[in-house]
Amino acid sequence: MSPRSDTTTMRRDTDTYVHALAALGVAVLLVLAGCSAGTGSSGAASTESAPATDSDSTIRVSGSGSADAEPNQAVVQVAVVAVAPDAATARQRLATNVSRMRAALERTGVDEDRITTQRYDIYRDRRRPREEGAEPRVQYRATHDFEITVTDPDRVGEVIDTAVRNGATEVDDVAFTLSADRRRHLERRARSAAMADARTKARALATDANLTVTGVRVIRTGRSGAPRYADAEGTATSTAVPTPAAPSDLESGPVAVSTTVQVVYEAGPRTNATA
Repeated sequence: MSPRSDTTTMRRDTDTYVHALAALGVAVLLVLAGCSAGTGSSGAASTESAPATDSDSTIRVSGSGSADAEPNQAVVQVAVVAVAPDAATARQRLATNVSRMRAALERTGVDEDRITTQRYDIYRDRRRPREEGAEPRVQYRATHDFEITVTDPDRVGEVIDTAVRNGATEVDDVAFTLSADRRRHLERRARSAAMADARTKARALATDANLTVTGVRVIRTGRSGAPRYADAEGTATSTAVPTPAAPSDLESGPVAVSTTVQVVYEAGPRTNATA
């Protein structure tokens, strides 16, 4: 074979190889383009079907509420005091007067378990003499303090009269109060009022921020305040009611219980449904 024939054959083989590579490159580009198109359509579908996420907006408010009711019991604090030249005699006199008072109260309908001891004390009392230079007069003073729970506030005067006529020498305090059940009932009403107050504040703040309340995240309850007692005219007074000259003149007013709550509400765009 001549040198020219060999050269022609080599050129033909080279051209065939180049065309084959070009065809392969086009095929690869077509495959890559198809994969890219498929991935793009899948991403678009995923974005359209993904659910919208909830807003992280919160509103923190405090609410307060109160409830009142007429007292359904009273607590009377009385003391029996006996004095004697020696401790034994003072103790004996005290015991006699205490037994007489307790028996009389029980006859009027006051249960024994509603007459409870608050303090018991016997001590030597050295009093200054009236005459200058005389020896101090020594005597022993025995004291027994009681708390009497009266389940009917209208009978407070009767209970005080009975106690004083049968051995009680001091009436230290009278307070119109609530039973445990009634207080719990008032506390529930006060908490409901506090939640309503918090909800009203949260909705007002949400409206100002172009949001709407969508739920509740956190609720913290504050400690309920001590009951506030009122006189007949409705003016707030202390828990202790002074004993008047005539026990029958004692009158009770409403008792109020208050409480607070701290609430964190969830909020979202105004288009969301309200909670």
